Amino acid sequence: MNHLVSFKNIQKTYDGFRPVVKDLNLDIKEGEFVTLLGPSGSGKTTSLMMLAGFETPTHGEIFLKDKPLHNLPPHKRDIGMVFQNYALFPHMTIEQNLAFPLSVRKMNSVDRREKVRRALDMVKLTDLAKRYPAQMSGGQQQRVALARALVFEPKLVLMDEPLGALDKQLREHMQLEIKHLHKQLGLTVVYVTHDQSEALTMSDRVAVFNDGVIQQIDSPAAIYEAPTKSFVAQFIGENNTLIATFVSRDESHTIARLADGSLIRAISVVGAKPGDQVALCIRPERVVVGPAGSTPLTARIQEYIYLGDHVRMITEVAGQANFMIKLPASQMDSSWTVGSSISVSWAPEHIRALDVSTH
Repeated sequence: MNHLVSFKNIQKTYDGFRPVVKDLNLDIKEGEFVTLLGPSGSGKTTSLMMLAGFETPTHGEIFLKDKPLHNLPPHKRDIGMVFQNYALFPHMTIEQNLAFPLSVRKMNSVDRREKVRRALDMVKLTDLAKRYPAQMSGGQQQRVALARALVFEPKLVLMDEPLGALDKQLREHMQLEIKHLHKQLGLTVVYVTHDQSEALTMSDRVAVFNDGVIQQIDSPAAIYEAPTKSFVAQFIGENNTLIATFVSRDESHTIARLADGSLIRAISVVGAKPGDQVALCIRPERVVVGPAGSTPLTARIQEYIYLGDHVRMITEVAGQANFMIKLPASQMDSSWTVGSSISVSWAPEHIRALDVSTH
């Protein structure tokens, strides 16, 4: 496997006691787009900053193309960096901002001009080369920051919450722009965000961080459809959790009992023994109203939320509140009212028996 980046047994602590990153092992292939996703304080940004050279690991080693990075200062690592606050020089024009990393690398003026022209063209800002950052919108400044990270053709580009300051529409547009540049230029990108939809949209693989540890690393589809831990199921998208008691297991399925006595068959993920509590996790859009599917249960409607193209119903199932059902608006029945009961079910392959999360 051709790994560009390898984190080996990385730990980081600021106070000598509480690790912010615990025993991180992660390999990133050349040309891959990997997103580090997690809540604030989960260790994702610290991991990125150690790779960039702005933080030093307390223990372990980071390799770029099999070469250890610990003695290399940030500007010698051949890594482009894009920050949330753009970090542009306000007293320089856009083309001067782009030329700066090339000057630092002692590139001659002819090559500098050509590379700046190419980078501006890439992000469609050639006409604005003589402007200053203050004369540009947030979206344009973010494009400049992106061009500056790419202008010296680095092996690797790191992005720390680069779209966090943009409004929703512009953010979604820039997600696609970055994804297109990744494909077009064959970049290797390590991207940090706490936005789940951004991670799912852009990445080849997503590493979900919590409490300094990668909880799961996988393709966006696997992270969403096949979480291996309750934290991942809860953090990515919307999720229903029914707490149940483990009864038995066959080759690939767990049988668990809900508080009302209903037996539920779910894909086995967690290692549990009879009597243990398990979390049965299912996505709201996988719940079917009506008896189709397995083990119909009764759900009492607590609340409707109308969202135009679809409706969310908050219900109580087996004595547990806040069980959400997401349905296309066309499937709504006028007889369903707050307080009334409906039958719900699902296919066994859409419900997973996971650990009972302590978070």
